[in-house]
Amino acid sequence: MNKQTTCCFTGHRPHKVPLLGDRADPRYETLEIQLSLAILTKALVFHCDTFLCGMAQGTDMLCGDLVLHLRHIYKLPLRLICVIPCLSQAQDWDAGAQKHYKWLLAQADGSVLLQRDYTDGCYLRRNEWMVGRSAHMVALLDPRLCGGTSYTVSLARKRGLNVSIVRPPT
Repeated sequence: MNKQTTCCFTGHRPHKVPLLGDRADPRYETLEIQLSLAILTKALVFHCDTFLCGMAQGTDMLCGDLVLHLRHIYKLPLRLICVIPCLSQAQDWDAGAQKHYKWLLAQADGSVLLQRDYTDGCYLRRNEWMVGRSAHMVALLDPRLCGGTSYTVSLARKRGLNVSIVRPPT
């Protein structure tokens, strides 16, 4: 994996940006288009060919889906790597979310398991691992919200990543 051509994703989960869990909302398509354009820009302008997905519900998995879709539609040589913080990441999710998680893992070009068991801070370590191996980031960020996404974007900027921010449609 070449750091200069690697892009990671970060963004909010559906409980912070409910639009992420509502495909029937007309703004959802706008969000998909905005994220697709950000990913395509990373691929076509900055020559990113590897995309790291932290496999959280919401932004991460949506971006993983979009990489697979764009690869198929445009025949681009894009690689999706799933970065799994711990084996139990999806165990408490509903059945539909678990099915999507397993499907995305099966479609990906590879996966990295960072640790077997859950520990406090393992999601933070996942984010730091992805930032440390990327030169680029696509982030879904609502500037009114704080938490892991804001921290990860701040870390990426401190480390000099080229960060593309997509704001949730209102």
